[in-house]
Amino acid sequence: MVIAGRIQRYIFLQCVMSLVMTLGIILLAIVLVDVVEQMRTIGSRTQITIQTAFTLTMMKTPGLILETLPFATLIGSILTYSQLNRRSEIPAIRAAGVSAWRFIGPAMALALAMGLIMVTVLDPLATRLNEDFESTRASLTGGSSPVTQGVWLSQGDLQAGAEEDDRADLGAGLANAQAIIHGRTVVGRGTALENVTFWYFRLGPGGPADRVFTHRVDAQQAQLSAGFWQLTGVIENRVGGEILRSETLALPTNLSSDTLLSRFASSKTIPFWELPAFIDAGKAAGMEIGEYVLKYHTLLATPIMMLAMALIGAVVCLRLARSGGLSQLIGAGAGAGFVLFFVTRLASGMSASGATPPEAAAWCPPLFALFAVLTVLAHVEDG
Repeated sequence: MVIAGRIQRYIFLQCVMSLVMTLGIILLAIVLVDVVEQMRTIGSRTQITIQTAFTLTMMKTPGLILETLPFATLIGSILTYSQLNRRSEIPAIRAAGVSAWRFIGPAMALALAMGLIMVTVLDPLATRLNEDFESTRASLTGGSSPVTQGVWLSQGDLQAGAEEDDRADLGAGLANAQAIIHGRTVVGRGTALENVTFWYFRLGPGGPADRVFTHRVDAQQAQLSAGFWQLTGVIENRVGGEILRSETLALPTNLSSDTLLSRFASSKTIPFWELPAFIDAGKAAGMEIGEYVLKYHTLLATPIMMLAMALIGAVVCLRLARSGGLSQLIGAGAGAGFVLFFVTRLASGMSASGATPPEAAAWCPPLFALFAVLTVLAHVEDG
């Protein structure tokens, strides 16, 4: 037991060093390319320094790590166990009575730990920094934040008395009013509209089915807060040709920010810790939430994916170096890792098209890969 414990600590340190080296090389190459890309794309529109380009790239780094860690784990595992094999350490470990299940354990533990860190720390950090990156890039280029184009909303009847808020000077009368809202762009995560128009209708003599147009409100921007729209740059057009202008205006609403967020926010803007509540709110609002369910379960399955990658890298290196064919096995292991990544992306595309449930698309590829490599390992080790 003491010998096995020392061997496992030794192999764990070897795995950590291989992972750090692999991830560092991959990230260095990606960062250098991305800095040049920032200089080319943003530098062609405005004057930026190399420090600014590097800062923008650093904002994207957590997201880059999320994308590259599975491959770094695969390559790091291959490097660790191939080196142990070439130095004849694996035969010596076997001769000491330590089974493959035990000396592969350190790579499995490291993969699971990295998977948990990816889900709980890196994803929220990447989400936050990606928003900062988009905002900084937009400010540098003089553009606006990422938007969704051409949004239509229907705001149901407001409760009686809603018009007595503090807009008597506009005298629009919003009690029992219905509004059709058109926002030409949705800003960021979906809590604000730009170049927005409100068409207000009231109940007519024929009841709910009979609506009479009352007035129109145009605004440069409408920010959705708790119970009201906060408008800026407002122009109100009433029946009869009267036009009223104001810098700001608050209009009551029964829409919530969760409603807008559920409809227009990209899953990339929602961090892991907010996804469960967001999915529940989307269900309650009757929104399409497949994209968010897919991301949530994909993140939950990340430790399984990392474990499968580490095992693939280790299993292909168990054959004795002097037996020959080790290079071909390593190449096959690397190919299997890339196939797993491709199948995962294919399953995500099938989920987006509605061909398969998002839960199945997230869990099936990593679980299949894990069970397959465990089967291979059991056959090689136990016969």
